[in-house]
Amino acid sequence: MPVRKLRLAISLLVAPSFALSVPAPVQAAARRPIAIAPGPLDRAIGVLAQQTGVDIGSAEPGLGQISARGVQGRLTVADALDRLLAGTGYTAQRLAPDGFRIVRRRIAPRLVRRSPQSVAPDRPPIMPAVAEPTPDVVVTATKRATSRLRFPGALTILRADGTALIGADATGGMDRAITATPILQGTALGAGRNKLFIRGVADSSFTGPTQATANVYFGEVPVAYNGPDPGLNLYDVDQVEVLEGPQGTLYGAGAIGGIVRLVPHPVDLTREAGSLSGGVSTTRSGAPGGDLAGMINLPIRTGVVGVRAIGYTLVEGGYIDDVRRGLRNVNRVETTGGRLDVRVAPARGWTIDAGIIGQNVSASDLQYAERGAGPLARASLLAQPFEQQYFLGRLVVDKQWDDGLHLVSATGVVRRDAESRFDATKPSQPTLPIAYDTDERSRLFSHETRLSRTGTNGAGWLVGVAVIHARDAYARMYGVPDRLRDIVGVTNRTFDAAMFGDVGVAVTPALTITAGGRLTHQRSDGDPIASLRTTNFIRGRSVTRVDPTLGASWLLTPGLAAFARYQSGFRTGGITVAPGVGRVADLVPDSIHVGEIGLRRERKGPLGLAGSIGFSVADWRHIQADLVDRSGFPFTTNLGNSHIRGAEASLDWVPVAGLSLDAAMFLNDTRVTDPNPALRRQVGTRLPNTPPFAVSGGISYTWVLGTESHMSTNATCRYVGRSTIGTQAPLDVSQGEYGSTHFGTTWSKGRVRLSGTIENVFDVKGDRFAGGNPFVLAARTEYTPLRPRTVRLGGSIAW
Repeated sequence: MPVRKLRLAISLLVAPSFALSVPAPVQAAARRPIAIAPGPLDRAIGVLAQQTGVDIGSAEPGLGQISARGVQGRLTVADALDRLLAGTGYTAQRLAPDGFRIVRRRIAPRLVRRSPQSVAPDRPPIMPAVAEPTPDVVVTATKRATSRLRFPGALTILRADGTALIGADATGGMDRAITATPILQGTALGAGRNKLFIRGVADSSFTGPTQATANVYFGEVPVAYNGPDPGLNLYDVDQVEVLEGPQGTLYGAGAIGGIVRLVPHPVDLTREAGSLSGGVSTTRSGAPGGDLAGMINLPIRTGVVGVRAIGYTLVEGGYIDDVRRGLRNVNRVETTGGRLDVRVAPARGWTIDAGIIGQNVSASDLQYAERGAGPLARASLLAQPFEQQYFLGRLVVDKQWDDGLHLVSATGVVRRDAESRFDATKPSQPTLPIAYDTDERSRLFSHETRLSRTGTNGAGWLVGVAVIHARDAYARMYGVPDRLRDIVGVTNRTFDAAMFGDVGVAVTPALTITAGGRLTHQRSDGDPIASLRTTNFIRGRSVTRVDPTLGASWLLTPGLAAFARYQSGFRTGGITVAPGVGRVADLVPDSIHVGEIGLRRERKGPLGLAGSIGFSVADWRHIQADLVDRSGFPFTTNLGNSHIRGAEASLDWVPVAGLSLDAAMFLNDTRVTDPNPALRRQVGTRLPNTPPFAVSGGISYTWVLGTESHMSTNATCRYVGRSTIGTQAPLDVSQGEYGSTHFGTTWSKGRVRLSGTIENVFDVKGDRFAGGNPFVLAARTEYTPLRPRTVRLGGSIAW
């Protein structure tokens, strides 16, 4: 049937999937400047469509697993497609003067993994620093895929091939992401106990039963509802997407600071692959450490069923001495975990992903020190260990139709058990050991089903429903270690049901307006408990609310866009531990409203400048925070209200082939405007854990040594400004105000990669965002130092 002006969305089925199209009334036969980097075929086609304005569509699965050669020059669209598709097993069918469809040839395509750290390609890898123009980055955390340039809001994307080396080995974890951008901050109590903060939306250093201000997702499912970040290892993760908040419309309660989304490598249904990496490390004045990780990918039935298994173990040597107990390097941490994913493609356009994650974190002691006890030392009467067992199961059903319609149904279950101990020995009785133990049991069920269609320039629509059921028990014990007695804790049960959606309308080819909202009904009930067996039910509260969003993206030039956005969000309330032993209180939900504007520039060629700048204003009401009293006992309360004003900027510059420079900074001003009278705060006090200034930067250079080998080196630095643990004595203790530096080098030849890194090159002590032991805070001598200078030698092999 003849087709005159057929408009197609590029429906390139990747994991999870995305769609992007840039239709425009142009002639595909015209020659025009084209610059596309080598990389995954789906991204290369998306860049070609955007650069030329020609409709290019496909209903073929697996294009994200195909390696495409780069294309550069003044070419017709047909010629560019021929070069991109050469040797891939696909060809382009012309549908109209301005339309093409990508279809499979009868010959088998040559498939490669997307990350050179995981699987070696059939030809020498091409490093990003010396590659052709970088393809557009697609943001999948928006739930209807959008190019980074046209996303109407502030965001940061950390790629597996970037300087942060996300997913390359089992070291670093979320700390790698935190050091890569000043927008993301975190406490330093330890893996499995840390809290993440985005863009200055920070409540306190202490962990408790409240929701965090930043939600963490693994693919399509949340990793937790209440409490700290479980600290999942980032091995074999493709990219980390940080959407600055709030994100209440798409993600509901708890996303008032934003979203951190971990995007894993998907199962490859077409090729057997594997990798093995490991390393050893030594810390100045500390114990040695090491890491080992492996991945194997096996198609069971080519193109239909496959599995991917990941395993890792990591030992972080201790560096804190306990002079009272006569022990060295007490804060050793062991992390062991794994992941098993199964993918089924039962029919055209359908994929079903099922997976499980298990991880155990065991810390023998806390990592704080005390001034006056000696370098990196403290004096404790008791060990203060921590143990966490974490399990996540997920099932994601994905369907893409030829016309661009996209269905996603995601279900997740989480089980987290954590036990910790603090030394609560009283200064008045220094020889009588007193322990304070916590026992946390969290259970989470989440489900979401959504339907979307992605159009051009950020246009499209999305509708969905979501259900969450969470149960969090927080039990406490106190006393002589062998005669502990229960003190009151809390159990909260939360049921959350929501309908949400948004629509983006391309008012003009350059201007897209997005509007949406989320209708949420939530109920929280609780029990005050003196053990994990609850008996007393306390009726909580119900909340029905609407969180709207309104955004705009205006394409000023082909590589420069302005954006503006308004959005709101909230955190649930519930029964919580109140000040004083044996008391509970009903916590009021807090809410936030944010407006932001900014500019974003994307680099379209191999050289040049990319970056962004943005400004935001937030109104945060009834701030929830986990605090401690003067005796050291934790409690949770509403601090009051605050205004947060922020400015941020990022820069990514490639002046010459092989050389890359990047920098980012964040400025903010946070003031308490209406404090809680019971806490005796003064108007104008800064919120805790919010340094007014943070900056990071890096430089890297890559050069080719031969046909199959190359070498790269990089140096990064980060500065974090001063903040306080809290806003009144004894919590008004300074922290931050330090800088840290990293240096690394990598040599690769074929399937083998060797690396060496130096962390904290200048051996800065500093004081990280952490409270350490709350029962020592009153003495005001506690601090949490940076890990001393650490050297790691590692290597990997892929097949």
